[in-house]
Amino acid sequence: MPGREALFDGTRRLTHGELADRAWRIAAGLRAQGVKPGDTVGVLAGNTAFSIETFLGIVAAGAAFVPYNWRWATEELTHGINETGARVVLVGDGFDAAIAEVLAGGGLDGPITVVHEGEEFDHLLRSQSLRDVPVGPSDAACILFTGGTTGFSKGVVLSHSAILTNAVNEIADCRIGGRANDRGLVVTPLFHSAALLCWFLPHYVTGNSSVLVHKFVEDEIADLVARESITNMFLVPNMIRRMLKAGTFDTDGFRNHFKALHTGAGLLRMPDKLAVSALIPDVELFFRYGLTEAGPMVTRLLPHDMLRPEIDGSIGTEYLLTEVELRDLYDGTPAAVGEIGEICVRGPNLMTGYFGRPEATKEVLENGWLRTGDLAVRDEQGYLYFRDRAKDMIKTGGENVYSSEIEQLLHTHPAVMEAAVLGVPSEEWDEEVRAVIAVRPGQSVTEVEIASFLRERLAGYKVPKMIALVGPNALPMNPSGKIVKTNIRAAMGW
Repeated sequence: MPGREALFDGTRRLTHGELADRAWRIAAGLRAQGVKPGDTVGVLAGNTAFSIETFLGIVAAGAAFVPYNWRWATEELTHGINETGARVVLVGDGFDAAIAEVLAGGGLDGPITVVHEGEEFDHLLRSQSLRDVPVGPSDAACILFTGGTTGFSKGVVLSHSAILTNAVNEIADCRIGGRANDRGLVVTPLFHSAALLCWFLPHYVTGNSSVLVHKFVEDEIADLVARESITNMFLVPNMIRRMLKAGTFDTDGFRNHFKALHTGAGLLRMPDKLAVSALIPDVELFFRYGLTEAGPMVTRLLPHDMLRPEIDGSIGTEYLLTEVELRDLYDGTPAAVGEIGEICVRGPNLMTGYFGRPEATKEVLENGWLRTGDLAVRDEQGYLYFRDRAKDMIKTGGENVYSSEIEQLLHTHPAVMEAAVLGVPSEEWDEEVRAVIAVRPGQSVTEVEIASFLRERLAGYKVPKMIALVGPNALPMNPSGKIVKTNIRAAMGW
């Protein structure tokens, strides 16, 4: 296995042996910089080999890997460094200016040592290999930031046990890295748990390989699938729709050796699933639901269920090593079949807590269970159906309205590309339902037509009292592909 390729980032290829050697040398170099077991080390880099080798080197040194969102503004990056107490930050090519602005801004809580990719990092690598750092299962392996759709992100502490449990779940249930000669394409950012822990790590621990992509471009993805013999990848639904629109699934590379397409961070509509299956007849489709605090994955929908119309819209059932209970949002009693309850999760994959935020941790972790703040319903077969974020539930005129129900219905309209439904304060209704809709390219629709479409299918109190139509790519999204409703409120003045 040491001679097998582990990683390719478009420029560098590293075997498993080379990657391991570099990781141990990075660990030794960090110890020489004063990094001790239990410390945090920040990394600002894109989807490159630098990100992966620093991840492995930092955890080998007994420290916690803290990847920063490279899309952050200076204030956000400063907050991220302060939030997790990193005193050493490793900076990849292309991000020197970003860290320079942080240093010049004067907002850091204390001095930090910055090591830039290039000569400084090469000096770090010249250290003698270090292989004697004791690391326990409960020690922190990484601190990943939450999606940040409602303000500054919190740092989620995940232990070595948690990230390996998640890898086992993915290998056993979703066969990620579970086939001989699997090659996974890592498209989503490595500073998020899905790319790092659900994609790279399962391929790595099974001796397979990962190909890293820094930017999603439809034609380039298709070229890589063909040229690098990619067997699987994870794409958020918006990316899949873009691939379908561009016709890039309809290529020999996908038909010849591509095996599995995984999705999540939003439901993939049945017409899109059928379209992918028609273009790649032998492809296996997977869906998964999770959140960073759960390590991250909670439920999955497997290929034999993905095209079943009677469970369309389901987020699946629990992973092998994960338990899920639905509980009443207010009194915590178990929800009956068919009743809406909060998704509560238990298992060795859960976070240890929010870094430096014990009170916030107590709010969501209770007796080994994680309260996700997500609402769902379970059917008689055990399948779960996401209903809404508890904070996104709209209370209007004494009724509870679930924004996701309306959004899912809007997605069935041929002119709707993306949709966001929000509750806006109202003197008459407490909150009133409003919607912002991104219209598909080449399609034409009016607010009246959308309202009529919904009125035929929903109770009157669920129909938005205001509908705004915007261009195809106008809705703000975070790097996970989730719509950022706080940005919509600000833009619309709501």
